[in-house]
Amino acid sequence: MKQGFRDFLDNTKDFILKYGNAFCIISLVLFCYLFLFLNLGSYRLIDIDETRYVNIARAMFFNNDFITPYLNYEPFLEKPPLFYWLIVFLYKLTGSTDEFVSRIPTAASCTSMVFATYFFGKKALGSKVFGLVSALILLSNIWILLFSHIAILDMGFTALCTVSIYCAIITLFDIKEENKKYFWYLGYLFMSLSVLQKGLIGIIIPALVVGLTFLTFNKGKELIKPVNIIPGLLIFLIFALPWHVLAYIANGNGFFEDYIVKHHFARFLNSSLGIERKQPFLFYIPIICAGFLPWIFSFISSTIRGMKSLIKDFKASKSFKQMLSADTSDRKLLVFASIYALSIFIFFSISSTKLPTYILPIFPAFSLITGYYWWGYIIDNKFQKGIKHSTITTIVFFILLGIGGALVTNFLTGEYLMYAQNADGFRILLASWLIVMALITLLCLIAKNRPLLFIAQVILMLGVSLIVSGKVLNFVTTFGQTELENYAGKAQIISGSKLVTLGFSRKYSLLNEFTGKVHYITRANNEGYNALAGIKNKAKKENASVYLIIKKSKSYPVEFLKGFKKVQDGQKYDLYVY
Repeated sequence: MKQGFRDFLDNTKDFILKYGNAFCIISLVLFCYLFLFLNLGSYRLIDIDETRYVNIARAMFFNNDFITPYLNYEPFLEKPPLFYWLIVFLYKLTGSTDEFVSRIPTAASCTSMVFATYFFGKKALGSKVFGLVSALILLSNIWILLFSHIAILDMGFTALCTVSIYCAIITLFDIKEENKKYFWYLGYLFMSLSVLQKGLIGIIIPALVVGLTFLTFNKGKELIKPVNIIPGLLIFLIFALPWHVLAYIANGNGFFEDYIVKHHFARFLNSSLGIERKQPFLFYIPIICAGFLPWIFSFISSTIRGMKSLIKDFKASKSFKQMLSADTSDRKLLVFASIYALSIFIFFSISSTKLPTYILPIFPAFSLITGYYWWGYIIDNKFQKGIKHSTITTIVFFILLGIGGALVTNFLTGEYLMYAQNADGFRILLASWLIVMALITLLCLIAKNRPLLFIAQVILMLGVSLIVSGKVLNFVTTFGQTELENYAGKAQIISGSKLVTLGFSRKYSLLNEFTGKVHYITRANNEGYNALAGIKNKAKKENASVYLIIKKSKSYPVEFLKGFKKVQDGQKYDLYVY
């Protein structure tokens, strides 16, 4: 039996060596399906961003206005329309506006980024294994896993920027001279699409990374080479410019002030003038550490080793130029990936406005650096000490995380305790999975099976992905969102009724069930009182009902609720009718 198993392994190894590229592609297709698409429609749209963007796409679908996005019957000029266009195209193609179809562009964007990383790595270092390892690391970290399952702009933007960067940087490697211009053209094309996805930041990120990399390698002339830049800029303008012109014509100065001034320059320079998301400079460090699990410990180990190597090279050469020289493809790739990671981190750290999703573009760079580390270990048994120590740290971390997750209710009180107790089943399942897979990873380490040690951590994250997408994300919507949607459904039943929320931030999940305009009054002050009075007066004239949703944890002046009758007492929100 042992001999039969060994023969099977030998035959499998021979097959992989013979059909290596096909094996890698089939493996990525399978893992992308399991990680990204399997449970994509099994949970409802999640407040705030997902319900906002999908409802914009649904309004575009029903109104057939493809120039001005609308949210809650008002122009929404913060972002360009590419993401909405993709969703609308799928709505028209499938005839469905459900959650699964709405999330396909996000999952497909992540898939394209994973495959782009594979092909880039394969071409840059001439190794299918390096490309595959880097792609799987990118696919299986927490932050990519989480935001590839939510219909927001950031994943598509990250994918488009990544592909644009890869197209330009690959010309530094073994590409025929006559073919390089075509990669530049593709780079400009994807950069134009990234602008249509999220605005002018789609120029800044690729230009920053590519520009710094080429200047570091003394290749600055390539950036302005006429055969590259003239057709490239023409391609960029053909795709990126028309919508901006048409949107300005349709919305006038309001488009310029909202889209350009507020949501580009004000966001970056002074968050208080934009969306009030000011955070300290080091805001992204804990996010990166948590988001790049389980690979963060390998990344830290590889970074420490890389810094030691740089210091050693500098002492030997006494020259920064020689220290950063690109004398081999390996060194060239590592210098590029380091510039990539540092430029993304510094740019978003100095921005006044910071949100957790903004840092997503850094993870392809991290995956290339960490992928090189694991590739050296798997193929040549290099970096043994670093991989061993980082893997043990990973194992200990996940065992402790699993134990902590199993005991989480002991540290929660009030409404959060109630929600945690309701989630006992999948909470225990997730904790058990983390502990079991951590122990299996330990066995692979003891057995010194290098490929299985890597795959065990990918499988660990696959289980996390299936549990999160199958259970956890749906559970997230129970934190008040279920009540809001039920209340909106009650208001929808009564024709012509008004729906008002008072004293909390805008929750666009209401638009999932209510087809009229929702009136959001975020503060119970004089302005809010006058707004509510105006809605009541209008409802009187129309002989319509006014449904009011308030948050239970807040107190409100008596005059706000005058004339209203409570019709439902919820766990987080109450519903009144006038």
